[in-house]
Amino acid sequence: MNRQEFEDTARRYREEMFRMYASQSMDPPPKPQPKPAPPPEPPRPALPPAKPDLPPQEIAPVLPHVREPIPAPPRPEPVPQNDPALSDNTVADNAPRPSEYEGDTGSIHVHVMTAQGTRPVVGATVTVTRNVGGDVQLISLQTTDLSGNVAPVTVPAPPPSADQRDPEAYHYDISVQAAGYYREHSTDVPVFPHITSMQTFEMIPLPAGTDDPFPGGDITYYNGMQKY
Repeated sequence: MNRQEFEDTARRYREEMFRMYASQSMDPPPKPQPKPAPPPEPPRPALPPAKPDLPPQEIAPVLPHVREPIPAPPRPEPVPQNDPALSDNTVADNAPRPSEYEGDTGSIHVHVMTAQGTRPVVGATVTVTRNVGGDVQLISLQTTDLSGNVAPVTVPAPPPSADQRDPEAYHYDISVQAAGYYREHSTDVPVFPHITSMQTFEMIPLPAGTDDPFPGGDITYYNGMQKY
């Protein structure tokens, strides 16, 4: 392409561009279209009538907490000793209490076992009596505990003897009875002043299938003091 052709091509390009701009400027600009109207809002429900203003409530003042004094618990009433209603180990009502004895006293401790002394007998009835001029006095009536023991029984005793080769003593009888065993007695148990007399009973079981609670009679042990 020579220079003349290049200038002719450039002239035709400029003319063509002028015609395009001229045609666009002659057309009127488009008119703006109006916006569509929004849809109508649905009717709102009617509100309830307003309540009348209420007077403000009075608020009670908060007072500081005052601790009331706690009343002291009532004192328990003293429990009388040897009360049959409160203890299994009871003393007979017609027997004198240890505090009522005048003069010297001794005590009797009873232990009830079986199986050659390897097992205690629980719930056995232990009776202590004394024969005074043919009158039998009931001194104590108790039941054994889980160890086969009863509470020591305080009984009257004579004054200490001057001659210890033949000391004075009061004698008591002890009976032990338990279900399933022979009934046993220990007679003339000596009690000396200020001394505890230990008495151990080894209960013998009844034969199997025996209906009689005391077949063949009771078992009695006799006590006697050796004299020098």
